[in-house]
Amino acid sequence: MADALLILTFTPVQSFIAEARRISDLYAGSQILVQLAKAAAQEIGAARLIYPAPLDGALPDDVPNILVARVDEGSAEEIAHAAHDALLRRWQQLTDEARHRLAAYVQPDKTWAEIWGRQTEGLWQIFWVTVSMDGQGYRETYQTARAALTALKRSRIFPQVQEPGVKDSLSGKRQALHRGGESAREHWANVARRAGPSRLRPAGRERLDAIGATKRFCSLADKSFPSTSSIASADFLEMARRKASGQLSSYRRAIEEALGSHIYKVRHYDHLWPYDGDLLFLETLTVERLQDSYHGVARPEKLEMARDRLLHLYRVVKARPSPYYAVFVLDGDSMGAHIRELLERPNPEDEHRRFSRQLAEFATEVPQVMDKEFSRVVPATGAGGSGAGLNGRHFLVYNGGDDVLTFAPLSAALPMAQALARTFSQRVPGCSASAGVAVVHHLYPLDAALAAAREAEGIAKGVTGKAAVAVTVVRRSGELLTMRSRWANLGDLFDAMVDHFAQGRLSSRFAHDLAERASTITALPPDARRAALKQLLHRHGAETLVDPDSLAGLLGEWAQALDGQVPPEKAGDAVIPQGLVELARWVLFARFVAQGGAA
Repeated sequence: MADALLILTFTPVQSFIAEARRISDLYAGSQILVQLAKAAAQEIGAARLIYPAPLDGALPDDVPNILVARVDEGSAEEIAHAAHDALLRRWQQLTDEARHRLAAYVQPDKTWAEIWGRQTEGLWQIFWVTVSMDGQGYRETYQTARAALTALKRSRIFPQVQEPGVKDSLSGKRQALHRGGESAREHWANVARRAGPSRLRPAGRERLDAIGATKRFCSLADKSFPSTSSIASADFLEMARRKASGQLSSYRRAIEEALGSHIYKVRHYDHLWPYDGDLLFLETLTVERLQDSYHGVARPEKLEMARDRLLHLYRVVKARPSPYYAVFVLDGDSMGAHIRELLERPNPEDEHRRFSRQLAEFATEVPQVMDKEFSRVVPATGAGGSGAGLNGRHFLVYNGGDDVLTFAPLSAALPMAQALARTFSQRVPGCSASAGVAVVHHLYPLDAALAAAREAEGIAKGVTGKAAVAVTVVRRSGELLTMRSRWANLGDLFDAMVDHFAQGRLSSRFAHDLAERASTITALPPDARRAALKQLLHRHGAETLVDPDSLAGLLGEWAQALDGQVPPEKAGDAVIPQGLVELARWVLFARFVAQGGAA
């Protein structure tokens, strides 16, 4: 009997992940998707899979939400149904687990149970197609299967479910769980008192539906994932370990005295600083902020001493934690087109399998690449090493081969993204990857940060030839700064500019003056633009700036390359390239990174 090609996928994905108030929600949502996909993949059988490719017979850690497999035609539908059922069983296990845990804090009643059942049942739409390979090759079978799957997804029916009452805090769309005769705020205030601040904000300010409660209370949520504040302050914390461990310990004792039993650990293995990074920000140390985040302050009179100890820590480290962090998405360029090209080769199935293995092998390297870049930007501590702290590995939310979602401190974000894109091109020959980076304040809404990163990704994907990055900086004032560049033109120049500003070889006025003049200078011929850059560098460069003329030449070449990557402006019949304007934005961003987002 002939074989058949099976393709299975499920939705919703992006909206499910994006419904998050904390990074832990984002991580749990992502890992729930992985668990569902893995359950289906295991039912199909690793040996049958073409995508994702098993490595050494095992499924990858992060299984994507689309599966491609070669199966026996006679049992193809049976395998598809079994995979469908396995996925739903795993979802049922996760929701049952969360419901059981919630029962320790509040006893559900009929109203609560009705809301839970309505929201957890029918959430997932699972699509699969099987196409016989009898009489046709892999290329034709795969193309037929993909076309059928696309048509099937377009014909899906969206269920209309009424969601009355107060909505949940994560999606803002579904009814928040509560019991009969009890408001949602009262209900979740009671849960928060029992579950503690590590799970919920107090006083009913976080109200969850069944989906959000599953993310927050299933076992996948038990893994400690750093908060946005911890990520923003991660490089400062590593510097404090290296330069001022005694002062860090002194501050830890002071804040423990002030908060008392209200303080809670997020990294139990870390004896020097086991707490959330928000406590490294001076503005957190107010009764109001601590009441909101920690449900109270045991000894308010001790807060002033804690503030003094933290200020002393800043002085010894000679820095403050950056209030900004980055979220970035990295995605392979034109993956569909690449697969279509592979299918035109003499052995298309072998080529597809090889491509899948390359993606899987890249995914195994992602954590190490992130660790290496974090350690390069922020050298490891002496005593205890970086393993005692927070390194790049812990920022990773999803790693699906050609699709990576991760977070990073401001100082390490662009180097991490650039290193991952370089590694992708090396491990997946003939392919490139682009990234969208959003730099936001650590108190900025997480869903808006994710949306900004996705929007930046779209800008990067719009660069001719791709292999590009786009960065959007969202100032707390609301001011936006967006820039793009191909990786090849970015090179090491951005890192060099950050270093020039950080070491005082360039004054901040260089960035300001370039930004003010760029709209005029950009219309000049390339040689005249380089001359203008040279003049500004000589004016604002310190004596320690070696060879400003060469630097002007490099910046001029980058601006010239950006002319072809940024939409030009039209003034009457004239078309004015905007490369120098875009370069000025990159220079402003370099200064922003060098100053830790303080300016």
